[in-house]
Amino acid sequence: MKFFGKFVRGKGFAALFALFSMLSAFYVSECMGRLLDSLFSCNSKWWILTALLALMGYMLVYIKSKKEKKKTRNLYEVCSVFLCFLLYLVMLLWVYDFVDVLFQINKDSCYMIPVIGSIFITGYGFCHAKKLYIREYDIPLEHFQKEKKIALLSDIHVGTFVDIKQLRKIIEMVNEIQADMVLIAGDLFDVDAFAYCKKEEIASELQKLLPKGQVYAVLGNHDPKATTGEMRKFYKEAGIEFLLDGCIETEDFVLVGRDDSTTNPDRKPLYTLLQKQNRNKPAIILDHNPTGIKEAVEQEAALIVCGHTHKGQFFPADVFTKLAYGKQGFYGYFKEEKTQSVVSSGAGYFQMPMRIGSNSEIVVLHVQGK
Repeated sequence: MKFFGKFVRGKGFAALFALFSMLSAFYVSECMGRLLDSLFSCNSKWWILTALLALMGYMLVYIKSKKEKKKTRNLYEVCSVFLCFLLYLVMLLWVYDFVDVLFQINKDSCYMIPVIGSIFITGYGFCHAKKLYIREYDIPLEHFQKEKKIALLSDIHVGTFVDIKQLRKIIEMVNEIQADMVLIAGDLFDVDAFAYCKKEEIASELQKLLPKGQVYAVLGNHDPKATTGEMRKFYKEAGIEFLLDGCIETEDFVLVGRDDSTTNPDRKPLYTLLQKQNRNKPAIILDHNPTGIKEAVEQEAALIVCGHTHKGQFFPADVFTKLAYGKQGFYGYFKEEKTQSVVSSGAGYFQMPMRIGSNSEIVVLHVQGK
């Protein structure tokens, strides 16, 4: 399972996915060509294939490009929604062809059924992604004196599909919780959105977060790297305490904020961060990637909170995400030895603006003494 998880996160799986995408383009163009031929008596298979290959080529170039993307961002967003449609169209076409083999339907016009089904699924996923849910966990900790309510945000991905309006909605829901503190577990920004989005407006909105205490944040793999110093400056303007492999000792616990393990595999070990801290107080670890859970267990941290996985965001990506990160690192609450862990599905979404089988969520941790 560990080997397969490493494979899913590696280049080999990416190559297989690219091959699958190419074959799917041929498959969809064949089916849709037959559909259009049955309805309008036109041979359009090769035109459809050319359009699909051009779409996939554009998306690949966009994602890999290091150039300014502001001018083509709207086209990218439209294409992402269309890719959502194509993903479910392929799966529904498989189902239809299987049924066709069993019952000998033999009507190319019936390919309209998978098309309509894909439209409905895509529409549902798009609307559902924008709906926010509250997920609550009770967290009992030893040596904890007072009950605290902590709001956990992760993977907002503001700047592309998550706009200012959606960010404002997230902040308003967090404020309704009346938390004692807010933790942001990385990926505040989407991919390269930091380079072109309205940072001043986003910082202004984040200033409206009003917990009873402080707001703390760490980096995710989509945020600018720590070495640039851009996020440190941004969080200062937003009034948020930025923890970069750093610790804050509060009255009740020690909060440790870690750098992202994907962008900085040489980040400081957790034992180094904890060795000078008061171990009579419970240690709470704020880490974007749940691969850090193992280290937290080894160091007997009381609690580690993460994001990153999006709970797969949509089917069938959730299946591969669970295989890649394991049951504990995929989503939800777990306890291993002395360490409790919470992995959030995130408040936002990225690349494909949809959620099917997962929710956009704000996590509320009710931390109390045992």
